[in-house]
Amino acid sequence: MHLIDTTPAPSRANDIIALQMAAQHLIESARERGLVVTIDLKPIAPLAMGRYEMVYQVREARSGR
Repeated sequence: MHLIDTTPAPSRANDIIALQMAAQHLIESARERGLVVTIDLKPIAPLAMGRYEMVYQVREARSGR
């Protein structure tokens, strides 16, 4: 059995932590304002692994949350 090490390199680990914190702050800010932020991956033609761009959408939250 071969295990794949998915632990990021130390320099990338700091980048990941910083972006996780920024994302959490974005979520909290949106929630406070009654908004929802969606970040998704949009494929780029020709379709192939790794050919995508990140896109975002901001909309009002539905009532009754």
